[in-house]
Amino acid sequence: MLKILFVSLQIIIGFYWAGDMVRQNPKINDLVVHLEDGYGSFNDRLKDIKVTHGLNALRKLYRYISIISIAAFFILPKIIGPNRILAGYLSSIGMVSMFGWFSIKWCIDHKNSIIGIRPQVGLMIFGPVILGIFDTFFGTPFMAILSQPAYKIAILLGLNVPHLTNPIAIGGGLSLIFATFFLIYYILTWVVAAPAAFLSAALVLLPVTAARLIHTVAPRKAFVGLTLVLFATASFGLLWL
Repeated sequence: MLKILFVSLQIIIGFYWAGDMVRQNPKINDLVVHLEDGYGSFNDRLKDIKVTHGLNALRKLYRYISIISIAAFFILPKIIGPNRILAGYLSSIGMVSMFGWFSIKWCIDHKNSIIGIRPQVGLMIFGPVILGIFDTFFGTPFMAILSQPAYKIAILLGLNVPHLTNPIAIGGGLSLIFATFFLIYYILTWVVAAPAAFLSAALVLLPVTAARLIHTVAPRKAFVGLTLVLFATASFGLLWL
């Protein structure tokens, strides 16, 4: 099948390269001119795209795909009935696209992502210390109540944790635990999101690089450069088959 595709592509390109001999029909000539002009303007825009702009566009595409796939996951079973294979595909597409959207947002808009969760993180980290100070001055039992689940978890894990009685010390310990948790979360997010964002950047960079190569090969008529690249690709593809 792939061999037939490559041979057909070479034949079509060969007819195009024949020029006026195969463009004697006005309709065929108009179609070719339309393709040349349309691709030329598209290639001019594509070669000037910056990677960050392309990533932002790809992030929007990921978001739309995730919304559509999730909506289809819930709507289609009501229309066509339950289908496990289709549901599996839709859920996979939705999760992958959502992760692609998140990875790009995290890597290129990292500052705003951190600012967005800063109040919640600050409250989780510094809240226990503040409550410990509050308990010390007003005699309230907030930290004694909040520390009980932590002690139970430590016992289940077989950890020997000293039983603190000072509310400020308890609050400091909980704050340290939450700070460690968020630090690990931050590092793991980079470890997971960075490779995914790199793959998305490659998806953007490859067509942009190809457009710039085509412009270098055929700066006056980009469609000719496209046919050269396609013909070379088909030729090397046939050698490997």
